[in-house]
Formats: sequence, structure tokens, C-alpha cells
Amino acid sequence: MADQNRQLTREEQIATQRDFARKTLENLVFQNILGSNQVRSNQALYGTLGVQGAEAVYPEAMGSEEAGKSRTRLYQKAKKRGDHLGVYGEPAITNYEVSADIIEQIEENKKILPLGELAKIVKAVAPGFKFEVPAQLKDYVPGELYAKIQMAHLAAQREGRKPESDGLSETERDAFIVYQKLLSPAYDRGVALKASQQGYFADLNEAAEQFAEKYKAPEANR
Repeated sequence: MADQNRQLTREEQIATQRDFARKTLENLVFQNILGSNQVRSNQALYGTLGVQGAEAVYPEAMGSEEAGKSRTRLYQKAKKRGDHLGVYGEPAITNYEVSADIIEQIEENKKILPLGELAKIVKAVAPGFKFEVPAQLKDYVPGELYAKIQMAHLAAQREGRKPESDGLSETERDAFIVYQKLLSPAYDRGVALKASQQGYFADLNEAAEQFAEKYKAPEANR
């Protein structure tokens, strides 16, 4: 009982958060939701067949258990808010809102992992991405860099002046660039490519199945 009631140390909390972040970023359903949305919202970039692939992946992802949990949580939140305001009826939670909720979770969890750990996940979903994070930058955590930037801006606001800098050292700024300009977009592009390719032959497979059925029917009647 004492172990159950023991509060986690700061190190244990960080370890738990990072484990959850890894699982979130490695979750195939989350990847498919982000990837299919990326492709469908950038159709010129991924082309007709890429969009066809993403559109085949999207309905299955939105019907998943993960998407269902997100939908339920969003419904409960909207219902509580509406009831508090005296709103009549039931809230309608769309796929758009579920997608936004899950993509926000992905973005938040990207910021929790050190760059070295994040890079391993990125390379797993984007094998064509060849960048190696310099050893000097591997331990920087994007969320901590964001916090430093925000603190610098808040300090400037309190003093009634414009921020003179982003509050980062040169090395920290390089680490931030690695996250913002390289690792994060590489993850997005990797899952988008994977989503586009999953249904790449969807139209041909459907036509082939229909053709095959034509020749199965006589055999069944023999």
C-alpha cells in the first residue's frame, strides 16, 4: 500500500511522460490520422494517387478505438460546457475535431522527447531521412526550449519592452532549429508518405477483385 501511495520522483515523472510520448508517436492509428490529413490537405504535393491512398486509410483510422476514445472525451467536454451554459441538445463531434485533437496530442508529445530519442522515431517512420543529430544536441528537449522562449517573451512584456532575444544560447537555438525545421516536419512527411502508399493500389485492387469474382462464380455453380 505504501508503494502505491508513494509520489513519483521528478525523474520518474519524466520517464513516464517520455514513455507515453514514445507510445503516442509510434501509434500506427495516430500516424495514419496525421498522415492522411497531411496528404489530403496538401494534395498538390502528394498527387492524385497519394490522395487516393490517404482517402482509403482515413475512414479506418477514424473508426479506430483510439479515435473513439478521443471522440468520447471531446463529447463529454462539450456536453459539460453546454450543460453549464444551459444549451439544449447534444453536441456533435466531427471527424475534423477528432483529427485536430489527435494531431495536437502528437505535436505535444514530440516536444517531450530529447532530440536523440525523437530522431530514432522519425527515422523509423521516415527511412529516407538521413540526418544524424549532432551529439552535442541530442539531449535537448524541445518543450524545455519552448519554455525558455516563452519566459523571455513574458519577461519583456512585464518590463514593457520588445524581446531583445529568444532567450536561447547559440547551441540551444541550433537544437530548436533541428526540432522545428528538420525532425518535426520529417516525422509529418514520413507518416504522410506511409498513409498515401497504404491505399496506393486501392482502385486496382478493387477492380481486380471484381474481375476475379466473375471467374469464381462458375466454379461455385459446378
